Amino acid sequence: MDVDKEINGLSMVGVGSGTVVENIRVDLSDDDGIELWGGTVNLTNVTITRCTDDYFDIDDGFSGTVKNLNITTTTGNAAVEMSGATHATFDGFNIVQNGSAKEGGIYFKGDTIGGHFLNGTITDNVDDTYGAIYSKSTDGVSDTVDAANTSFENVDISGTSTGERFTGTSAATLEKAFYPLLSSSLKMR
Repeated sequence: MDVDKEINGLSMVGVGSGTVVENIRVDLSDDDGIELWGGTVNLTNVTITRCTDDYFDIDDGFSGTVKNLNITTTTGNAAVEMSGATHATFDGFNIVQNGSAKEGGIYFKGDTIGGHFLNGTITDNVDDTYGAIYSKSTDGVSDTVDAANTSFENVDISGTSTGERFTGTSAATLEKAFYPLLSSSLKMR
């Protein structure tokens, strides 16, 4: 894989919500499956498999809605990578993580990243140090997830992985957003 080659299955830069993007399938991308830089475009019915980097990558303030997203990882990195002050909404998603070199199922990369996750599942079958939801701040130490713009509603995490489900610099903040009402003794099953 070449560094910064950006040969994605589908790339969009600054596309607005007036554009209809639906019924997309990306398989065997030699970089990201789909990458969005900025914009407010909404995507519906998206399936992504077998990528060499991230499967669904959003950056530079993307704030659209993604409905019915299905990702099965077998290679590559994150199922969903978010960076660059992104605040997207994912409604109806299924992530099955069967293989990953790094970055986990959902990756909050950098600072001021938020997202709203509704009606979804993350099946983490990879025993690694990244987990189902991973975060890494710009400095690699600070907790910098945008907690006010991050929520999980009707989302289930399961799978065969015996590792931590939430990892990285903002793990505690993300876990609190995921389990706002449960005590720490009831969080994992």
